[in-house]
Amino acid sequence: MINEVSAKNTTNPIPEDKLKVLNYAQERFFKEGFYKITMDEISKELSMSKSTLYKHFPSKMEMLDEAIFLLISGVKGRITSVIASGDNAVDKFITVIRVLTATITKFSDKFLSDLQHHAPQLWTKVDETRRKLLYENISKIIIQGQKEELIKKYPPELIITLITGGIRGVVNPQFLISTRFSYNDAVHYAFKILLNGILTEKGQLIFNRIKL
Repeated sequence: MINEVSAKNTTNPIPEDKLKVLNYAQERFFKEGFYKITMDEISKELSMSKSTLYKHFPSKMEMLDEAIFLLISGVKGRITSVIASGDNAVDKFITVIRVLTATITKFSDKFLSDLQHHAPQLWTKVDETRRKLLYENISKIIIQGQKEELIKKYPPELIITLITGGIRGVVNPQFLISTRFSYNDAVHYAFKILLNGILTEKGQLIFNRIKL
């Protein structure tokens, strides 16, 4: 929930009326898309004056931007906790997969289509933020995994680039809308293919015990 995310990832608490709007935006935009929903409609449904609504969000796109990046902030917090845990590298990979899958399944086809056609610049911003987040954290898992002899001694930079590139290629509006796979399957298959190429026999034993 946004309430949990905001408490952990923002310096100042979000005003209650603004939080109410962001909860609404995450719930409705992610499920129904955002393009056809108007600010007037949001104002009426929340029983909030337009002046209060526009005080926090001068436009619907700014509302969308904040709703998405608040979600990303929560994802970042969860992944950071995973990296800091005492788990082995394979377990950390699996947990990161689950966090990413839980996040992408919040988005409906309609929402992804709206992003692709009506806010491509926002998706570019999201993608770049995600790239940095994945690169920084997956690099730590790779280095740990090589020390634990769970990941093969390939050049870490190459492994990281391939994994982050694979994730970005699969988890994007164009691919997810056009593929016959569910979001869960798309992410799981991508990670299985990538992990099977880099895990040692020792790493494979751990991986095979875990159900994605």
